[in-house]
Amino acid sequence: MTDDHPELAGYEPVDRPRRPGRQRAMRIAVSLALAAMVLPIVLSTFSVATSTARSSCATFALAAAGATGGELSTDAPFELFADGGPGWQCYVTTENGARHHIANFGLFPAAPRYGVGTPT
Repeated sequence: MTDDHPELAGYEPVDRPRRPGRQRAMRIAVSLALAAMVLPIVLSTFSVATSTARSSCATFALAAAGATGGELSTDAPFELFADGGPGWQCYVTTENGARHHIANFGLFPAAPRYGVGTPT
């Protein structure tokens, strides 16, 4: 018993040249499969973050409108190069058309907790 693997006795591997076209096709197929698995997760996360940022911004604006007594419209865009860093920004537009930045929600916005971080 000198062989470590007797089931491979007499096996000689065959070195066949790989065809570049087939290898490229496999790489493309694997890349498409990975994209098909990851893309829905990314889109779902972005959708949830968008709706959370909008509702959080509306809550902040409601707290600010209660203090000033005016009607406010809100906007919560995602900005890469904002003053507070990349993330969801909350802007309020007043009745006279002035736009004010009131909050930076970061990359993953969360619903605000009352009494913590709400404008007075």
